[in-house]
Amino acid sequence: MNLRRHLMKLFQVATLLALATLPSVQGIAGPAPSRFGSNGQDLKAINALLANYTRAVSDRDQALFESLLLDRSIPFSGVPATGKAGSDRETRNYESFRKGVFEGEPFTQKFRDVHIEQDGALANVTLVFENTQPAGKSWGWKILQLLKVDGDWKIASEYYTAHPAK
Repeated sequence: MNLRRHLMKLFQVATLLALATLPSVQGIAGPAPSRFGSNGQDLKAINALLANYTRAVSDRDQALFESLLLDRSIPFSGVPATGKAGSDRETRNYESFRKGVFEGEPFTQKFRDVHIEQDGALANVTLVFENTQPAGKSWGWKILQLLKVDGDWKIASEYYTAHPAK
């Protein structure tokens, strides 16, 4: 038993030494860029996704909207714009969003101040949205995380704030 323990210790030390001699991830890839901009076909595809998003919401086209999602169980939630987030840590609230948008009062939505960052198959989009309805305009800030899956960009999560019409 003592020999077995000794051999295990030697194996652990040898493994640690072997790992320590491997080059770091940064050393392999080079220095991290200062910006993570998107360009070319990816930028066009992400902008098309955003255009389809506002079109689907404004036209109440639930099928188009859901085709943009990775799946219906992604993290998707409103967050209070002021104060602290509630104690409910559940963030998979797509169903309440779906009911409000596709079964509630119609409105048109536009995006502005869009910022896209991308590194390979991962993108982060921040933007301001404006909703126009008969009662007036409301707005909010939105964070979308996108994944490129089988060549297509999909929404993997969405968090947003909302400020009511005044």
